Amino acid sequence: MVQDRKIPPFILDNPVRRAFSPPTRILDRFRDSIIPGMTVLDVGSGPGFFIPLLSRLVGEKGKVWAVDPDPRAIDRIKRKGLSNVEARVGSASSLSFLGDESVDFVFSNLVLCCLVDHKGAVDEMRRVMRRSARAYVSSRKGRGKDPRSVKEEEWKELLSKFKVIRSGSSFMEWWALVEK
Repeated sequence: MVQDRKIPPFILDNPVRRAFSPPTRILDRFRDSIIPGMTVLDVGSGPGFFIPLLSRLVGEKGKVWAVDPDPRAIDRIKRKGLSNVEARVGSASSLSFLGDESVDFVFSNLVLCCLVDHKGAVDEMRRVMRRSARAYVSSRKGRGKDPRSVKEEEWKELLSKFKVIRSGSSFMEWWALVEK
């Protein structure tokens, strides 16, 4: 049985990654969608590569929820000591600790391609999004028979549940800023 992919936290949050792939490069795609005081959900946060920036964007009165299935990653986020961040061990397809329509912005960077239940994860993201809330979703382009792969047809189907604000792609991935 194929399981969701877990990558060691030290690989996902380190100075070398920040040098070659600064988090601001991704954040620039949706920075205008997050304002102080918002509630943001980082689905598949890993050890918190984007968490400090998201925390600054929502400010003291905002809140960032970080969710990842790896307890080691969640421990690393908690050690960052950010007062407006709550980190939880959990699954992208089961966000039961969050109520319906309780989040202003969902951030899901390269997470779907690590999961088997793509539809379940997107349905949960949609469930917790407030009306007119936005989300940034990206995935590596699927190849081969791995059930975690997100193929182009499925990507389009997943996006059809939203209004697409902006989207783009590269050789390796596609991304979209969407609205509920």
